[in-house]
Amino acid sequence: MSQPYNTRVVVQKTPNALLKKYLSAHSSFHDFDWSKLSENDAEPILVCLRSMGTDERQKIGSRFRQVHALASPTGTATLTKAGERIPGFAALLKARKNAFERAFFCLTDYPELFDSEMVCAYTYSLPKTSREVRAGFPAKAISIDAKFIGLLKTQIGETYKGEERAQLCAIDCSQNDDGVHVIHAFPSDYEDEIDSYQSDGKITSISVRPPFHLVFFVDCRAGKVSLLAKGGADKHDELFERFSKTAFGVPPPPRTVRKTYDLSLFKDPDLKFEMLPEHHFRKLRVTAIRIHFIGKPRHRARFEVDRNDPHDDIYKVLARKLRGGMPELAKSSVLSVDLQAIFVPPGRSAEKVEFSISMPRWCTLGDEGAEGLLRQYLQTWKIETDGKDVADTSESATSA
Repeated sequence: MSQPYNTRVVVQKTPNALLKKYLSAHSSFHDFDWSKLSENDAEPILVCLRSMGTDERQKIGSRFRQVHALASPTGTATLTKAGERIPGFAALLKARKNAFERAFFCLTDYPELFDSEMVCAYTYSLPKTSREVRAGFPAKAISIDAKFIGLLKTQIGETYKGEERAQLCAIDCSQNDDGVHVIHAFPSDYEDEIDSYQSDGKITSISVRPPFHLVFFVDCRAGKVSLLAKGGADKHDELFERFSKTAFGVPPPPRTVRKTYDLSLFKDPDLKFEMLPEHHFRKLRVTAIRIHFIGKPRHRARFEVDRNDPHDDIYKVLARKLRGGMPELAKSSVLSVDLQAIFVPPGRSAEKVEFSISMPRWCTLGDEGAEGLLRQYLQTWKIETDGKDVADTSESATSA
């Protein structure tokens, strides 16, 4: 993540052409003379921003904060993944001179990316464990008006009533091109103190109440709601309960059955994984494998190969390193694998997606783009299954 948010830095490091494209839609900038402004001259723009009404200034500030958070190599990588379905998108980003310009370019030309689950999770520092999706909500439209927002604020406040959170709560709502409602709530967090300057230049300590973020993605047509929120299963249950009753007037559907992973397939060095031709998939390569030797509870070993060398074969390594060779692998348990999926679209260089799977329930794949496609194929390949554990040894081997 980037350094703490600073509006001046965003303005200084973003080309004037992009700032003009975004800000000229706001009435405060209708008469702004961009022709007399030199690059990196932030002060006239900041003066104009300060003159705006509170609501308009806060709306712009919210987007500028996202730009600031995305202005880093990992932020650029997040935007690239989020926009990989857009033809030529990666090349458009690469042509920009710095991470601020890349992030702001996405804000002006592809603003829908800023409301995607992947970008929201990154900009609001929400880990993958913060995401939960539930299907089976009523497939009907919901009315997001002032009454709804007021009720939802109250329900969010009740969720965190005993935690000294949510005394303040603001909610932003939008709807993307797919008809999905994006409802971003940012209640206040615990009170904290930070150092600040007084008007005379002396440093003092002031109390602040920073926000923490909740985001609901509501697909009314599919009857599906995604939630991004820190907290355990109990907190997610309560948020889904309160949101569903507010939006639909009924309790939420139950939690989706937990996935389990069967990694015994990776004992076979000749196993082939296939995708439909239109996905331009070439191969799935094992780059690391962790093994538990049956009958020896504390005996585990991890083997790795060079991810950048396509000829470095994990199974050749195992044949040499295991005392019993491949038969030793056949009678052992595979606890985890690191995988490299390779795609070769026509006329483009190979794209690699790196991910890991551990028994019984851990997978680092996301749900969008190539990662989402691979996650779907895990069931086709019989790596991912629903229901109970796939093997009696999976839990015991992991916890031993």
